[in-house]
Amino acid sequence: MYLYNISIILEESAHADTLNWINSTYLPALSLNHNPQFLTMLDSPHEGHTYCLQVKFSDQDALENFKAQYMPELQNYLATHHAERAFLFDSTMQYL
Repeated sequence: MYLYNISIILEESAHADTLNWINSTYLPALSLNHNPQFLTMLDSPHEGHTYCLQVKFSDQDALENFKAQYMPELQNYLATHHAERAFLFDSTMQYL
């Protein structure tokens, strides 16, 4: 079992718009085929706002398919609307 985590760090000026887009557009699309968890990071070491989007996968192929299908939309949105005001990084963890 794998946990895929996408961390999104937003400057204050990008926060409201990005949060609205994630909740109204991005998450509903993910929820059709996945059970995403959207969290806010408490006590983040970063300025602004930090969120984490987490999705579980039973195998690595499903994870890679998810990344190919859903990551470009998020990356393109942030690059187009909030270049240099939003940063994201992803990580994959395996349950032991």
